[in-house]
Amino acid sequence: MHSNSSAKNEAEIYRFIETGIPFCQFLKMKVIQLTPELVQILLPFQQDLIGDPRRPALHGGVIATLLDTAGGAISMTRLDLGRETLSTIDMRIDYLLPAQAKDLIGEARIVRKGNKVVVTQMRAFHPNQENAVADSRAVYNISNLRSVNPI
Repeated sequence: MHSNSSAKNEAEIYRFIETGIPFCQFLKMKVIQLTPELVQILLPFQQDLIGDPRRPALHGGVIATLLDTAGGAISMTRLDLGRETLSTIDMRIDYLLPAQAKDLIGEARIVRKGNKVVVTQMRAFHPNQENAVADSRAVYNISNLRSVNPI
């Protein structure tokens, strides 16, 4: 069972990912699972996301965006959202298979959370397929909202 604070954080993270980040909204990303242990985000297929029309295969940059978003979302579950924010400081991706012209899911788990950074492990895969399209690892910096420059 989740506490009221935990449920409020989860609702805020859903809202932030799906409507608060213009690029994620443009890509039509949807959070399909969100717990402190696992986040899954759906990237619905759109023809405009094709990077190699000869295969066709999704663009690697779109896959990276999905994985970075999933890593950020799982990291947010460990923050005080009223006082802290995140920024990506390092991300590594291994592209394992061409991403087919269909929906893609990005999932993330926490490897370690410290006082200043969160380390995550992510993977991208097609629904109902076990083989990963990409594996990734990222590090996110934790900052106080007061110290972040407004846009």
